Amino acid sequence: GLIDLPRAPLEHGRATAAELVARIVAEKEANPQWGPKKVLARLKRSAPQLCWPAASTIGEILKRHGLVGRRRHRWRAAGCGPFAPANGPNAVWSADYKGWFRTRDGRRCEPLTVMDTASRFLLALEACATPAEAEAWPVFERLFAEHGLPERFRSDNGSPFAAIGVTGLTTLAVRFIKLGIGLERIQPGKPQQNGRHERFHLTMLPLAMAPEVDHAAQQAVFDAFRQNYNAERPHEALAMDVPADHYRPSLRPLPDRLREPDYPAEAAVRRVRSNGEIKWNGDLVYVAAALAGEVVAIEESEAGIWTLRFHAHPLGIIDKKTKRLVRPSALQPRPAGAGADTGLQGGEL
Repeated sequence: GLIDLPRAPLEHGRATAAELVARIVAEKEANPQWGPKKVLARLKRSAPQLCWPAASTIGEILKRHGLVGRRRHRWRAAGCGPFAPANGPNAVWSADYKGWFRTRDGRRCEPLTVMDTASRFLLALEACATPAEAEAWPVFERLFAEHGLPERFRSDNGSPFAAIGVTGLTTLAVRFIKLGIGLERIQPGKPQQNGRHERFHLTMLPLAMAPEVDHAAQQAVFDAFRQNYNAERPHEALAMDVPADHYRPSLRPLPDRLREPDYPAEAAVRRVRSNGEIKWNGDLVYVAAALAGEVVAIEESEAGIWTLRFHAHPLGIIDKKTKRLVRPSALQPRPAGAGADTGLQGGEL
């Protein structure tokens, strides 16, 4: 008998032109981590005179060509943390170390990533051997010389950004304070407070999964990735612009000389000893070894509380009973049976 054939036309007038399909496929193959929205944004930037199909259509084209993998569920930030928003470029820089891996010659690689929070501009992606200050500071010094200084710097509580203790200061953090950079530290165990940076680490994960032959080759790949990320890869949070469209250098240049702290005349000043202590009212009070040789100020409030600071950065309160530096929370009334806050964890005051 007769068999009914499908009534759908083999071709339809709204089919995407073969030339456009070829360019869509080529763009996806050049950037396999990009989804349809980023592919479309990139094509519109490179050839705005052409009539590109919608992102949903591009998704179907990529699916037909076997270029769409199974979508993975990604961790989403639960909140922005207890920090003031970054209202423009250089309001906040964030930094972190991506989980280490080994290059093919067996050397350990600790990628240091530094990003401008507002613009998502990737300032640095460095193939470091260790997370030591000896490697980190030259990177930041170069960034400050090239881009100027940020208002605030956000990090976790790990080395070399923070240390265990009441102040949580490292020598790197002390350098930042002396440059007039405010410190923001996320709470331990809450990476969502630096959510944009954490999501970026997911973006660069494929680089760690395919290591290069040595550090020099790895750095070359990192440099190419950073160029692509800043100038070519569209970003949904930037209305499909690229970070380079939104970033500009800071108006605060790296100074030739560091200024001395400007404390009020009524403040008592003390120079921190080589072991991190100061002498106050006949007692030795430990502050921080990272402040050895620096001058700190003690100010008494109307309530009779002695507060300690370095430049504009608060260090803590001197407990009159124990003669120890503690966080302000340590002097708050506590429920019966609650343990004392000895201030042995890193973090902000």
